[in-house]
Amino acid sequence: MGTRLWRRCCVHKFKFLLVVLVIALFIGEIGCFCLCFVTWRMPQASSDSLNLLFVSDSQIQGYRGDRPGILGYITRFDSDWYLKKAFFMALTSFFPDAVIHLGDVFDEGSIATAEEFQEYKARHDRIFHTPAGVYRIHIAGDNDIGGESSDIITEEEVARFSANMGPLNDVIKLKYTFQIVKINSVSLLRRRPFVSEWKIYNDTMAFIDDLPSKLDPDRISILIGHVPLTHTSGSQVVPVIKLIEAVQPQHAFSGHIHKRATINHKIGTVTFTEHVVPTCSYRMGTEKMGFAVAVIGVDGSIVFSVLPLPKRYPFLMTYLGIICVFIVFALQWHCNG
Repeated sequence: MGTRLWRRCCVHKFKFLLVVLVIALFIGEIGCFCLCFVTWRMPQASSDSLNLLFVSDSQIQGYRGDRPGILGYITRFDSDWYLKKAFFMALTSFFPDAVIHLGDVFDEGSIATAEEFQEYKARHDRIFHTPAGVYRIHIAGDNDIGGESSDIITEEEVARFSANMGPLNDVIKLKYTFQIVKINSVSLLRRRPFVSEWKIYNDTMAFIDDLPSKLDPDRISILIGHVPLTHTSGSQVVPVIKLIEAVQPQHAFSGHIHKRATINHKIGTVTFTEHVVPTCSYRMGTEKMGFAVAVIGVDGSIVFSVLPLPKRYPFLMTYLGIICVFIVFALQWHCNG
């Protein structure tokens, strides 16, 4: 009689835990995203305005720095799943003319083998699937091609990134009013390039020199790069001034530091605001993640908004706690069976 009562009690506990797990999964996988969604402040877009969706420091997780075996597979899957859900929600809420990835697209892009890079690229395309007709722009970050600390930029890494994601430096003209200047700001991180980096650095300097012939003075110029201008090396002040005077940007956007920032610049005779977009990956260990949207009018006006994303680790810890309790009850059931 006592054993039967104990078993009935355990069955009720199992059912209760199952209900708790289902509720936790619903909140963690759907509810928290919906709660974030209602806080999003979407600017009013129009057919004439330039409507941009920014993704920064997604850092698609690689194989080398992640946990080995099945645990690594689970953590990579969860990170990819989180980003995919978040991006899908952003795309269904805002209809951009272009999606701009502000660098550090991959976590291990600069150290990946050719095969690993293609696998990371395939995962990236699945996560950030973008409808036809929406322009996709990718900036190279230091995790993609190197350039920070002892991670050397090589011509092979640059060629690989360019072949898959587009050139490091470019001028992209959208609609009839706007032009986006894409700059390899990673080459401006060092006080002086390493010997093997000089060609890539000189290519960026040549691009800056040629900008006056590439730009339309009647269009609104927008500057995008991975590294905020305030984080470039002090010894690169001359190239930065030359860049700004050539572009004459009304707005600039960057990433790299994993958190939101608004920086007002006066460089030479040019005054403009740089918007730093936070990381969208919870794996970066920051408290606040998000995408960003901007609507730029034909008069140069801008409405910029960050789209906050939900925290992830509290829900993962909740799942783990419930599963551990399940295991304890299962072991008790087995031992008392």
